[in-house]
Amino acid sequence: MKILFLDQYSDPGGAQFCLRDLMPEILRRGWESLLMVPGNGQLVGWCQSSKIPTYELPLKNYSSGRKTIRDFWQFGTDVPRAAAAVRTIVKRERIDLVYVNGPRALPAVVGISRPVVFHAHHRPRSWYCRKLVRSIVGATNALVIAVSAYVARDYPRARVIYAGVADLLQGTRTFDRRPARIGIIGRIAPEKGQLDFVRAAERLRKNGVSAEFFIHGSPLFADPAYEAQVRSAVQGATVKFCGWADPIERALHNLEIVVVPSGPDEAAARVIMEALSAGAPVVAYRAGGIPEIVDHLRTGLLTERADPESLALAIGTLLEDRQLMHRLSVAGREEWERRFRVERFRSSVCDLLESRFQNTSEGRRG
Repeated sequence: MKILFLDQYSDPGGAQFCLRDLMPEILRRGWESLLMVPGNGQLVGWCQSSKIPTYELPLKNYSSGRKTIRDFWQFGTDVPRAAAAVRTIVKRERIDLVYVNGPRALPAVVGISRPVVFHAHHRPRSWYCRKLVRSIVGATNALVIAVSAYVARDYPRARVIYAGVADLLQGTRTFDRRPARIGIIGRIAPEKGQLDFVRAAERLRKNGVSAEFFIHGSPLFADPAYEAQVRSAVQGATVKFCGWADPIERALHNLEIVVVPSGPDEAAARVIMEALSAGAPVVAYRAGGIPEIVDHLRTGLLTERADPESLALAIGTLLEDRQLMHRLSVAGREEWERRFRVERFRSSVCDLLESRFQNTSEGRRG
């Protein structure tokens, strides 16, 4: 089988890590892969190191979050060029299946006579974007893989396959270090909640809690003005900006608590699965698909409300109870073993791709 992978970004994010994680299983099964993405980011390097051919997908950068009129105009101009580029590669390379790893690339596959798989990593915020994506899924008869049941609710026949991560545990976990280290890891953007994290840190400081706070990440696709706002909100609490966590297991091992104060549209935060794998206790908001992957008081803590006060209260509760931290660490590792191993993710997705290709091929022959 020959698969063309389309992605709307070439820089690393959760969706791109999922695509990278699939490649070893794709190669193991003897399938051929090609990648089309805008730009020349790390995803291109990952594929080239595995001898996977890469091509330019002519999509520009657009505003993060709410789109401007200029964004819509630019996207409308880009889609015909992207569709023409995709059709050229599909025909020239005799592609058997097209895998679309994000909604911006989806319009480029309308009208191609190949089976399409759409991997839905998030739920578009606006109703009109959700309606547009659903209409394209219907027009292309795409099989939808959703990263959580929260995302799947937009697609009646979607298959829910949670992401998987590697074993990130380094040595034995202990929670005796003081001051404790508390961190947030991910793209610095309003929907990821760094501002709430900083405000919670300040509340804890005022309540006499001694702790160190770390922000791992950078704006990437987001407006850098938000990072400036987060930095300006830092007052008396010890908050260190660390850039991207590379490798992430080192950052996770150095933290006693991983905080995930994501906004209401969070699909299924990959960093939570990474924290579970590393045995790091998690404090998170009850946002989007997060309650599907965090069992309150068993594998992590979910706050009562999505605000800095509730976040600080949950963090403080955990800091005062080392036994609870240890229980969450052990149960989180067990949950990762059962549900979120990367091997399970690879086999589940690739089995689905194979089934989609075979069913389409048999339908054509019939």
